[in-house]
Amino acid sequence: MMDKGLLVVSFGTSYAGTRERTIGAIERKLAERFPGRAMRRAWTSSFLIRKVAKAENLIVDTPEEALEKLAAEGVTDVIVQPTHLSDGYENQRMMEIVKSFAGRFERLAIGRPLLYTAEDRDNVARLMPQLCLAGSDDGKALLLMGHGSEKHPVPVYEQLQESFAKAGICNAFVGTVEGTPSFDDGKALLDGSGYKSVVLAPLMIVAGDHAIHDLAGEEDSWKSRLEAAGYSTDVIMAGLGEYEEIQALFAEHAEQAERI
Repeated sequence: MMDKGLLVVSFGTSYAGTRERTIGAIERKLAERFPGRAMRRAWTSSFLIRKVAKAENLIVDTPEEALEKLAAEGVTDVIVQPTHLSDGYENQRMMEIVKSFAGRFERLAIGRPLLYTAEDRDNVARLMPQLCLAGSDDGKALLLMGHGSEKHPVPVYEQLQESFAKAGICNAFVGTVEGTPSFDDGKALLDGSGYKSVVLAPLMIVAGDHAIHDLAGEEDSWKSRLEAAGYSTDVIMAGLGEYEEIQALFAEHAEQAERI
């Protein structure tokens, strides 16, 4: 039995196909990087845990359950790596849960989410045009849809926009479904850029409900609203977790946590 563990914590998704291409792909990358650690999965959304249990008979642990099981198995050294985009509400709640287990393990390290530091955001800002506009004709802009929050401030989206500007990337813009920057904020930047052809893509680990309906739906979606405003649009229905480069960044965060 392994005495070292790796717990990968995600928000979760009820979309089975994109789950394996995103959350599953990140987990596989982490398992590849840490062959000497017993890997476990946990989700922070109890609603989604119940939903997939009922619909698919798929049992997923909460972070508390997964850590209890690792402790019961005699694991003494655990890395917890979230697949969260930012250090928002879900990640902070996960951190509180994990820290409550500090006395149960000899070593308990936590990796950071994707866009935690300024360096993280700069790295992702440089990647996004390559990932989303590769092979596209010149003259296209990129508008990314983040989730955002109406209840909790999420500064990471505006910070990512600043990273685009710092890198000299003048054709990539960010909006969110909830909170700020809004769709209108992102569109205002797009309007001022002079581009009339835009690629839409989710700035989310998983391409789920928001990508299907709010980004690319037939009515009142970002796509339909931009087309009504005279833009030509293409939509990329891929969550960030599908990209090997993003998977590698999560693995690097876990490796950095292991070295601390």
